[in-house]
Amino acid sequence: MEMTMQLARTTKGQEEIFNHGHTLRPKYRQILFSIGNGMSLGELRSKLPNCAELEAMVNELLQNGFIQALRNMAGAQAAPAAAPRAPAPQVAPAPAPANLESARSYVLEFMAALVGTKSPAYRKMSEVQDMAGFTAILPMCQKVIAAVASPHQAAEMEAGVAKRMGR
Repeated sequence: MEMTMQLARTTKGQEEIFNHGHTLRPKYRQILFSIGNGMSLGELRSKLPNCAELEAMVNELLQNGFIQALRNMAGAQAAPAAAPRAPAPQVAPAPAPANLESARSYVLEFMAALVGTKSPAYRKMSEVQDMAGFTAILPMCQKVIAAVASPHQAAEMEAGVAKRMGR
């Protein structure tokens, strides 16, 4: 296996982690959790240096549909995902209420898919009613996505919010 191969959880993998499927042995669950939604095999190797059978276990997770190889999509996703991280947190003119609601709905859907609806960050975002509240809660949501899923997914969410806010 190539160390640059990008791996991501599939829907089946997400369900195993977030819906408490527990059909996998603990070491496989640890690998699945570590992969999140965007990590190269090399990054995974450095994150789990003591796992001697890592490649065989990753191959088994691939074959059983818990993860997928992104291969060609990795380069396409990496560049746009990295770009939105440069700007400072949303300090822009107040958007129209429709844009705020679109961005808030997007964040809620994104979080529900990756971390579930029981997260305190999800709850706080669902209670947001104005731009100040949205701007205050968004970094918390990004941190949760980065921790539970991956930094790539957090950057993707940030880019999606910027797009919906007209930035």
